[in-house]
Amino acid sequence: MAKIIQKTRYYREKTSFLHNPDGSKTFLLEVGDAANTAIVLLHGIGADHAMWEPQRQVFARQGYYVLTPDLLAHGKSSKVTTLELKDWNNQIIALLTQKGLTSCILLGVSMGGVIAQSFAINYPHMVSQLILADTFATLSSWREKLLGFSQLVGFSIYKRLGAKALAKSMSHVYKMPFAKRARAYFIEKSADVDFNQLILARKAINKIDALQKIDGKEIATFVLVGESYIVAFVLKKHYILIEIFKNLVLRQAPRSLSEN
Repeated sequence: MAKIIQKTRYYREKTSFLHNPDGSKTFLLEVGDAANTAIVLLHGIGADHAMWEPQRQVFARQGYYVLTPDLLAHGKSSKVTTLELKDWNNQIIALLTQKGLTSCILLGVSMGGVIAQSFAINYPHMVSQLILADTFATLSSWREKLLGFSQLVGFSIYKRLGAKALAKSMSHVYKMPFAKRARAYFIEKSADVDFNQLILARKAINKIDALQKIDGKEIATFVLVGESYIVAFVLKKHYILIEIFKNLVLRQAPRSLSEN
């Protein structure tokens, strides 16, 4: 019997620059049918839209209209001289408006998760579902503030040491075998990083205060946190993840899932 080989559908990816009301520009890569449910993917600090390359086509094939912008101060979007959370909020509003969307699924990782929370707090009617990965909701205790400050110090040090030193650091951060793709990506991003922009971005996200401000019943929310983060921040109360959302229930994934 002849073996039937089924081809995986590839969706055309479109890139463009969107002009924002404040004069800034947003670089956008979109893929999928615009008539489908929109999902906006927000990258982490020092990254750009290309971070989502492994997920874009998968989400499109699952029936989503995928939008991956470069956030302000990152990638091909505008560089800035000042930066606040509200600037990213306005960037997302402009993106949705220009694409004729009234709401979307919002997914953010790390810095993108902070921005997603800020947007959900201020514009809950524009977020149908919220997905957060390895992020934080506040820096209120001295330990949390120290962590945020250490990131600023780190960027300032690497600014003096140069991009090669940052690339070497990334190779250690993503040294696990399963992180090979991420390691290659962040080493590449380190080559042309703008440390001044990273410092502005880190200062902005350090100001987030989302505790008890997002209602899990109003916005369906899914939170992803690595096991080491749970031990270090939740159980030891460095980051009280349970307090991020009202009506949030945390359940540990079965061990079999984490081993697959």
